[in-house]
Amino acid sequence: MLYSITSLRSSNDRLWDACTEFVGTIFYDVFKKMYHSIPKSNLLPESSGEKWFKEMLFYEYSKVAARENLKPLVNMIYQNLAKQTYSR
Repeated sequence: MLYSITSLRSSNDRLWDACTEFVGTIFYDVFKKMYHSIPKSNLLPESSGEKWFKEMLFYEYSKVAARENLKPLVNMIYQNLAKQTYSR
């Protein structure tokens, strides 16, 4: 019996969470590279704590973007993986 892919997805689906995490990781690298492409001054040196905080901030931004704004991309990845995983 075949079901539609969207009906298979439950609210706590681990595959959906993994797809969201994957997209978030990709966009974390994008955000980080975008930030490092901005020219910076050495007038105020950046501490290691500040560097760590910015890395964590970029990671959180990417997770939120993947969950809320990049749902079509997550859904496309999910559907491709779900066809392979759930249609057996």
